Amino acid sequence: MFAAISADRKCLYCEAAHLACCRMLGVDDGHSAKLSANIEDIDPAKARDILKFGIKCARDPQSLAKADFDGLRAHGLRESDIVELISMSALAVYANIVADATAVPPDEMFNQL
Repeated sequence: MFAAISADRKCLYCEAAHLACCRMLGVDDGHSAKLSANIEDIDPAKARDILKFGIKCARDPQSLAKADFDGLRAHGLRESDIVELISMSALAVYANIVADATAVPPDEMFNQL
């Protein structure tokens, strides 16, 4: 989710860092590319909807509607899961702001992982 939010917010440092983490965790390049470029192609639908909710929360939290929350509940997320998702979205935004405000360039090592 951090990689997807960072890509949406165009935070180059955070996107590169979190995609490097994905590679370290064994996420294949095709799936990682979807986090940055086309979330609509992510399967399963539960993962895609969680990512879309996280991005919407990061981009415009006031626009979240009952249907957004109901969609997560339909996938089996509990209230505590949704609050954690909101918290992680906020943390991603915070990290993006710190990286962007300090103009931290992506580390070369991110490309080597």
